[in-house]
Amino acid sequence: MTDWSALHHAYGTAQDVPALLDRASADDQEAWSELWSALCHQGTSYTASYAALPHLAEMASLDAVLLAAGIVADGPDEVRTEHAAAITTLLARANDLLPVTDDGYEYLLEGVLVLEGLLDQADAMAWGVAEEEYEIECPECDTPMFILPAKGISKTAEAQRPLRPADPTTLDGIGRRACETAAAHGQDKVARVLRYFFGQATCPACDAGLTVSAELL
Repeated sequence: MTDWSALHHAYGTAQDVPALLDRASADDQEAWSELWSALCHQGTSYTASYAALPHLAEMASLDAVLLAAGIVADGPDEVRTEHAAAITTLLARANDLLPVTDDGYEYLLEGVLVLEGLLDQADAMAWGVAEEEYEIECPECDTPMFILPAKGISKTAEAQRPLRPADPTTLDGIGRRACETAAAHGQDKVARVLRYFFGQATCPACDAGLTVSAELL
């Protein structure tokens, strides 16, 4: 049995986690919000976060899968080994949910890739789908610039340049997998943004070329 008092989360000892998990299992959205804040605060995981993984696997809801992916993304390799059974269960559930999920599809797709071990961070890809922009610095001149996939441009305060989307058939690994999965599920917006994410941009300040995903992952 887990001694939650010996574990900690973002706000101290984790004695409150079992009650929060019980409430969350009853689809209490306030409890889910509190769990996110305590166990994956600004993307940071804690000892209590890892101990919660088997409990999240038992719930196997969309909220549980997303929170688990956030926790795993920030965890060391030992977490994947110790909680391999829970992660396997969560991944299977995530793959079941993916084709039938619309709202938040991009985060669930990213969660699948995290649980598979293909991504070691959460929200890097999905942010640009939800917020319709990525903010980076040019690797050549350090100028802050925005990647705006909805408009197909890279932009600074003074100028803009067109983006060049990737052809998924020329990609391999995570890029091809992400683009083709989104397209196969009819997620046209997600697929379009991902093609820009794995595509090329030009810095409007110095005209240097760069691969967007290389700057964000």
